[in-house]
Amino acid sequence: MPERQKAFVAIFTGALLGGATAAVTKIGLLGIPPLSFVFLRFLIASLFLAPFVLKKGKNLKYFTGLVPISLLATFNIIVFILGIKTTTATIGQLLYAATPFLTSIILYLIYKEKLSIIKGAGIVIGFIGTAVVIVLPVIENQNPFSGNLLGNFLIAAGVATWSFYMVFSKRLLKNYSPLEITSGFIFTTALVSLPLFIFDTFANNGWWINLDFNSVLAFAYVTIVSTIVTYFLNQYAIKHGGSVFASMVFYLLPIFAFFFAFLLLGEGLTIGLVAGGILVLLGIYLTTGKK
Repeated sequence: MPERQKAFVAIFTGALLGGATAAVTKIGLLGIPPLSFVFLRFLIASLFLAPFVLKKGKNLKYFTGLVPISLLATFNIIVFILGIKTTTATIGQLLYAATPFLTSIILYLIYKEKLSIIKGAGIVIGFIGTAVVIVLPVIENQNPFSGNLLGNFLIAAGVATWSFYMVFSKRLLKNYSPLEITSGFIFTTALVSLPLFIFDTFANNGWWINLDFNSVLAFAYVTIVSTIVTYFLNQYAIKHGGSVFASMVFYLLPIFAFFFAFLLLGEGLTIGLVAGGILVLLGIYLTTGKK
């Protein structure tokens, strides 16, 4: 199978599985505090991955070289979980569609990769669309599906750091496998979120007493599928298709995200959200094109 075809299969599968993440996370947060959710999610994922990674003779010291880059993804996880609790699942996922053109900007500024007029136009259009989505609570302040301004800004900050992670992790593939990079990110996030978990436990003492089945099921999905499977598929796509090509997953994610948000949460669309989404997707199309 050609390299690009392998990357596309990984992208499509990752989008299908990851499209439910925002909606399922909101369900999980109904019973689990955000910071506790993050720590337990990545602790379990770490315990799951450790035997596979350590079996290859790699000790924890081997992963220290991954920590600086992994911290970018860790920050993204923390601000996402805080933001998605207050904004809608559809907006939370749509904002991540800004990743491709942010990735292109980073590649241009840091690595001087070429940026054509068409791609430049795509960046501007995509930026406008993203800005519209972020400030929807101000534009449509009476609509419950416009999200929350602070939540939108938190997720936007996560999108920015995730874009840097996408770019820099491509360079790590020269020395580490996709599984090792994914594991390094998961181990780092578990360690960083430990003190946050302790604080969260004191602030929400006894939250586990009234834990319901839906929250547990949602937590299990996000931990196994969204944390391990989709991140591995992301690294696999980067390896076989490159950072920008891999970021094309964000073409598909908003579509799957809205489907799951509508199905699981009953979320709807607004005129501003549709308009912003169209601009974002057009920006992605122009930015990730071959010209």
